[in-house]
Amino acid sequence: MSKPTTVAVTLDPESYAIFQEAVSVSERAGAKVTVGQLLQHYLHDEIRKQNPRRIAQRFLRSVVMQIKVAPSGETAGRKA
Repeated sequence: MSKPTTVAVTLDPESYAIFQEAVSVSERAGAKVTVGQLLQHYLHDEIRKQNPRRIAQRFLRSVVMQIKVAPSGETAGRKA
């Protein structure tokens, strides 16, 4: 079962400008879209290319590394 979720994305000015240019190109082609719609389509397409489980596992590994959880359950400076 898949679960929908909402994601907030903050773009740096250069990335936003690129998506703005894509909006302009789309509008000249007759399509009315927003930066948000293009970004949503892009992210959805990228996720489809990859295995969602692998993405989630990579994210979990990243979180674990950031909080420095040892296999024994110890965290930075504390014993479980």
